[in-house]
Amino acid sequence: MLSHHEQLDRLAATTPQALPAAVVAGDPCFDRLRASLPERFRYRRALGADESSTVVAVSSTWGDKSLLGQHPDLIAELLAELPDDHIVAAIMHPNTWYAHGPWQLRYWLGKALRSGLRLIPPAEGWQQAIIAADVTIGDHGAVTGYSAALGKPTLLATFPESEVAAGSAVAAFGAAASRLDMRVGLAVQLHEAVQQHSADQFREVEQLTSSVPDESAQHLRRSCYRIMRLPEPPGSAPVPVYPARALAPERDVVRAWWISGEWRGADVQLTRWPADVNLRRGRKPVSPDRFLVVRSTHPQRDVRNSAAVVIHEVDLTDEVDDALARTLAAFPACQLAVATTGEQCWMQNRDGRRLAATALDVVAAAAAVHLWSEEDRDWSAIPPRFALGVSARRRDVVIATDDQ
Repeated sequence: MLSHHEQLDRLAATTPQALPAAVVAGDPCFDRLRASLPERFRYRRALGADESSTVVAVSSTWGDKSLLGQHPDLIAELLAELPDDHIVAAIMHPNTWYAHGPWQLRYWLGKALRSGLRLIPPAEGWQQAIIAADVTIGDHGAVTGYSAALGKPTLLATFPESEVAAGSAVAAFGAAASRLDMRVGLAVQLHEAVQQHSADQFREVEQLTSSVPDESAQHLRRSCYRIMRLPEPPGSAPVPVYPARALAPERDVVRAWWISGEWRGADVQLTRWPADVNLRRGRKPVSPDRFLVVRSTHPQRDVRNSAAVVIHEVDLTDEVDDALARTLAAFPACQLAVATTGEQCWMQNRDGRRLAATALDVVAAAAAVHLWSEEDRDWSAIPPRFALGVSARRRDVVIATDDQ
């Protein structure tokens, strides 16, 4: 069974005695991907993305010439550089999972998982992930090739020419795709890949992926029933859409962020990056005046001890006073202690001033109050209601002083 006539030509050149048994039946996986494109919004939602999110799929095949083999820190570097309105989903070849073991892979990606990485399980979900993606970074593996064949902006982090068959869809992809330059900013390259992408860039890749697009199931069924010498069932062969429920990525809770921003009149605009991953050596932070916000449950003591804002979750409002006092006593670098339950939070600074706030994003609300203090503004002048922007998302925050 071959997906394209160019493979039939290669078979004829190398093993002509196999030609009588060869059938060009297209690519059933590619057909299912095409049939599943209308479900993109549901796949994005399964990854935790909304309309303002940029989903970046990172695909690695297996071996030392793969993306993971050549650039083992690339995923962590992406997370460190991209604001958290970006979602990074990692698709690792099953041979990577099982040659090294799932525990080892999760260990390698541990900091990335604590920084919001979505790790796609090896058995299923990668198809939905590349449909959900806005841009893909990969190598010479099939997943990256499928992304390009679907017309996605796709970049190559590595591409060993010697391992790719000349004239194949993957070879065409290697000739058309831009290379990721590890010496310069990754965020800029991703933005340019999306903005400069054209519908024709990977047209040849699409054409070489299947000689009979959307007809593979019919060809496969016809061939199988012919081999069994049975009549083929009536009607067209089904092409199932990939279910959204099967996209169940592994992920951890983010507990530490670098945050920068500014107040603009009565509103505040913030940018936020996960703090458990580091920028590449020699790369400077996008914002030099950023500060560290952590949850008290962060697993590393040095991270907790370095934070300007520490957030402590409580179960009952009766625990607030004790939680705030203990936080300020336990973390000497902390300038703002926060106790939170759901969307309600209480904040206290080193001077003993206290505020209450209601916000969907408690982390961002606390960062906004700390930023107000950093600008030497009096807490009594904080607007009782203000618009809080985190990248493209905007939320309202309601503030009240303790005596209110």
